[in-house]
Amino acid sequence: MRHYELVFVLKPTMTEEEMASKVEQIKNLITSNGGEIYHEEKWGRRTLAYPIQKFNNGYYFILNFKTDNSELPGKLEYNLRLDEDVIRFLNFKIKPPKKEEKQEAPAETAGSAESA
Repeated sequence: MRHYELVFVLKPTMTEEEMASKVEQIKNLITSNGGEIYHEEKWGRRTLAYPIQKFNNGYYFILNFKTDNSELPGKLEYNLRLDEDVIRFLNFKIKPPKKEEKQEAPAETAGSAESA
């Protein structure tokens, strides 16, 4: 099973509903082609390092997924390249995340004391 990270930037002119719909569309493309999304992050509106398509800002999103389908990354990149709402994207293969060890118990007790 290969693990991938997809970072993409949407146009800043999109509404919240349009952005949610676009992210859902990208997630459906991944899952319908044999991918499994295991982490998702919304970074929000950020200033771009340089103007892209005359935009100085964009909405950043990160999706981590895994798949056995070797054609999925190419298909995903093809669809993102054609999508006018995606102003930039990067999809790359990553190492599988390591399983967390059972050292969280002391941290949880310290955290519960602070919150009380």
